[in-house]
Amino acid sequence: MNAKIIVAISALCTISSSCGVNQSEYEKMKEELSIYKTRIVQDSVEIIHLRDTIEMLSFPAQQRLVSINRLIADGDYTKARNEISQLCSLFPESEESKQTPAILEKMDNLLEKRRIADERTKALGFKAIKPNTSTTIGYNKVTLSNISVGNKFIFDSYDDSWRYRTADRGNVFVTAVMTITSSLKNPDLPTLAIYSINGDQMNREEVMEVRFARWENYGTYLGNYSDYGNDFAKTSTIKFKIGAEVAAEITKKPYAIILKKCNGLSRNYNRYDNPPVSYTGSISYPYVLSVNDFSGENSEYLIVKISNL
Repeated sequence: MNAKIIVAISALCTISSSCGVNQSEYEKMKEELSIYKTRIVQDSVEIIHLRDTIEMLSFPAQQRLVSINRLIADGDYTKARNEISQLCSLFPESEESKQTPAILEKMDNLLEKRRIADERTKALGFKAIKPNTSTTIGYNKVTLSNISVGNKFIFDSYDDSWRYRTADRGNVFVTAVMTITSSLKNPDLPTLAIYSINGDQMNREEVMEVRFARWENYGTYLGNYSDYGNDFAKTSTIKFKIGAEVAAEITKKPYAIILKKCNGLSRNYNRYDNPPVSYTGSISYPYVLSVNDFSGENSEYLIVKISNL
């Protein structure tokens, strides 16, 4: 606390507690004390303002512009506008501030495109969503091919042999080849799900099982030898077969194959299984999906194939 203020307070206390106080001097000291108190408040406000200014100036214009462009790329336009406002307020004459009108125009164009796309999606429903058979989920690039419906699910091929399952009467298998290219040596994997389409919503029918597509030979299938072609520690790309058994009626009506952008299946080893290596786990697919679940660049779900619409 300011030394003058301490002296003033001490003097006031002394005067007020002694006998024969000079009233005019007492009132003068009170007024002086009031002035000092007001000054303390003003100084405190100024200190806070200066501290905030220092903190904001420590984030220079160039870094702010990088942050703004990143926010726009992520689709966070509201926060990007706030950052632009601060940039122009703090650095009005900077080269970065001079770029903001073009950035705002770009952002307005992106918002308009999104608005038009959203309106089209609402008007056309699931028909407006373009299927996509390739995407990236974190460290994995996922590509789907050879999507088919039949009474068998074929997997674990080797030499001229393979393993398969046959659907029950009244059922079929929906199958596909899933090719994973991963940057990790032991990645978790995604899987897909089959949804029936009922008006403006989808209903989950089955989640697809993931199996290896092929082994080098019977010995590697049994686990007697290592198959480097099925080990991400040795190769970056592996092919899998995925499949699920559903009622045949499902595939005669509108249905879709959906990919959730989640890696949830982990590699397991059991020496007594054939083959001993498998991918197991679960990915939580909701019972119901709507058109809105597929809108926006940050959507969690991707339509891989849509049929009978």
